[in-house]
Amino acid sequence: MKNTTAREATARLQSMLVRDKVQAPDGFSDVLRADLLRLLNDYFELSDSVSVDIKLTEVSDFDVCITTKAHRIKSFHCAK
Repeated sequence: MKNTTAREATARLQSMLVRDKVQAPDGFSDVLRADLLRLLNDYFELSDSVSVDIKLTEVSDFDVCITTKAHRIKSFHCAK
């Protein structure tokens, strides 16, 4: 139980540090997910919601992982 509490506290602290570093306002993640959903829906027939995971690296960069699932790639025609 103690390990779980320590891991949860670490995860919360890491999340706070990421928000502080980005200086992202409340709702940033929700807006980002909504924008990505609209964009990805232009190219894919999605079968799942969009998940975004942002982690601060040891050198103060960000690892951004975007995850979703799609049934298929939509066909479209490019102008030549």
